[in-house]
Amino acid sequence: MDRLADVIVKRRKPIFLVFILLAVLCACFIPEVQVNYNLAKYLPADLRTSQAMDIMEREFSLTGSARVMVEDVSITESAEIKKRLEQVAGVKSVIWLDDVADICQPLDYLDKKTVESYYKDGAALFMVEFAEDDYSLNTGNAIAEIQAILGDRGAVGGSAVTTKYMRESTIREIVSAAIIAAPVIFIILLLTSVSWFEPVIYILVMGISVVINMGTNVVFTSISFITQASSALLQFAITMDYAIFLLHRFREEKERGMDAEQAMKKAIKTSFSSIGASCLTTVAGFVALMFMRYTIGLDMGMVLVKGVLLSLLTVIFLLPGVTIFTDRLLERTRHKSFLPSLSRFGKVVVRFGAVVMVFLAMVIVPAYLAQSANSFLYGENSMLSVEDSDFGKELERINERFGNYNPLVLLVPAGSIPIEARLADELMEKDYVTSVQTAVTLADPAIPREILPDEVRKNFTSDNYTRMIINLNLPEESAATIQAVEEIGNMAGQLYGDGYYMLGPSSSVSDIKQVVDGDFSTVSWISIGMVGLIILLTFRSLTIPVLLVLVIEASIWINMAVPYFMDETLSFIGYLVVNAIQLGATVDYAILLTSRYMEIRKALSKKESAIKALTDSGWSVITSAMILFVACMGVGIASSIRAVSEMILLLGRGAAISCVLVLVLLPQLLIVFDGVIGKTTLKARNRD
Repeated sequence: MDRLADVIVKRRKPIFLVFILLAVLCACFIPEVQVNYNLAKYLPADLRTSQAMDIMEREFSLTGSARVMVEDVSITESAEIKKRLEQVAGVKSVIWLDDVADICQPLDYLDKKTVESYYKDGAALFMVEFAEDDYSLNTGNAIAEIQAILGDRGAVGGSAVTTKYMRESTIREIVSAAIIAAPVIFIILLLTSVSWFEPVIYILVMGISVVINMGTNVVFTSISFITQASSALLQFAITMDYAIFLLHRFREEKERGMDAEQAMKKAIKTSFSSIGASCLTTVAGFVALMFMRYTIGLDMGMVLVKGVLLSLLTVIFLLPGVTIFTDRLLERTRHKSFLPSLSRFGKVVVRFGAVVMVFLAMVIVPAYLAQSANSFLYGENSMLSVEDSDFGKELERINERFGNYNPLVLLVPAGSIPIEARLADELMEKDYVTSVQTAVTLADPAIPREILPDEVRKNFTSDNYTRMIINLNLPEESAATIQAVEEIGNMAGQLYGDGYYMLGPSSSVSDIKQVVDGDFSTVSWISIGMVGLIILLTFRSLTIPVLLVLVIEASIWINMAVPYFMDETLSFIGYLVVNAIQLGATVDYAILLTSRYMEIRKALSKKESAIKALTDSGWSVITSAMILFVACMGVGIASSIRAVSEMILLLGRGAAISCVLVLVLLPQLLIVFDGVIGKTTLKARNRD
């Protein structure tokens, strides 16, 4: 380690240039990173939903769709608007009333349910299919052109529009996260440092590591929009500790009389093991995500593990050079610490430790029970908060006039037109079905398939399957929707056995739930096991890992119990991911305090050691937690992507709860189990 520290300090100028060049290069690569908005792609290949997607893509291609409503129009005007929509680049087909009925006849002579599916109260509703899928930029451009054509009279909604909104929101989220988080973190660092210039170094070094991580994401085929929107903030806030710890150690060595170069060499050598252990526990939490069957965990895990390791390398190799370059400026901008001593706080915690333990025991038990009884949403709509957006308002206008749009694709074996007609008729009899689009409803079943219009044949028939698009007048995710999907499956099963497939947001909910429910326990146990093993190797103790993991797990239970008592329904992504991230990110607080306790315990009594450990390490714990809490709360509240917002808010609140429990519960546990720790720790030499 001495040789490495010597090289880092001596070669600081070329190292600095290398990092600057890497940051510039990676910044250029950031726009090239492919972002995936289709969460169904992360489902295991053996699920029916995944199989249906493969068949759909092979037989018909996966095309995007949208509902387009135009208000205050006549039947004649609607037909003209349809022609204009068909001419938009990127639009494959437009289905309207004239495709299923003769609009030359008086509307009173036509089937009322059919008419009101496409024209109601002076408003026309067009079903637009795009040439490419929902996630294509060309589809997004087509939607933008449609909106420009229709103006204020028009409203658009549907899966393709949702994806366009998510894409635009994700780009905004990254910018807003930087705008919100950076100043807040800067102020916290300013208040907790002893130099006005220190925060600039922290922001610069960690900012470079974040840019490099974002740019190197180009090596992946794609990353999820959730990962793209949250990874930069998580990396920045969680790994800031590494820079703080090294710079604080540098300051301590300088105060002992060393010059800047010697102090930095000593700081690198003495702090590397602590920073490395902190890095390993954080990585362990992220690695646990990679074991999820729902592979968005692998997606997030790989990006975040890469980010943590890049932060470690940036702190160890870049921070020393930047600090030495600016050492004179650091000295000139020194000021007295704004932070009061925590000695009195430590004495109060130790004095009232028994009361604290009893109170927390009364809180932790119901919290454990409550967090396991939370309600979750699994559908795509659970990912967004659209109520106050233009997109949400347009969707509400369409739903108020024509009801919910919840398309369900049913793929049935080709070959029997009478059976297809029978199934379509049975489906249309259901109150929750507003329309069925397929070959037998868009053309006379008696007409041979070979002479059907090209658009009908391409969109609804293939050599092996017939496609039916069923619109449900139900929410994407509800008890009634689940029952309706099951009933439709039974109807298709009676006619086709196991030969049919369903695809759509509602049909995929049960598959996602099945996979995710198993992932909950998998992620929890793997993260606990890996973090516990790292703590065991760090302290060479059998008892300390149990105590530290217990404290952080208790904070996770309390954090996750809050939504239950507030009667909130969570997006499953937030709960699943935070379980692992909170443990990996905040167990460092417990490790830091315990390390100080074990070091001091060699010379002082257990109560004196607890007070001294709190006094020495308390502000480091509070600073780390404050950075994570304030940054997460600010970004989480501002985010319009519900899945990201909930995940970030849960993590921010979790950091605060972990901080509180580490400061008030852990010292008492160390005192109570001091004897057991001494007997189960290798080479522990505690003062009696």
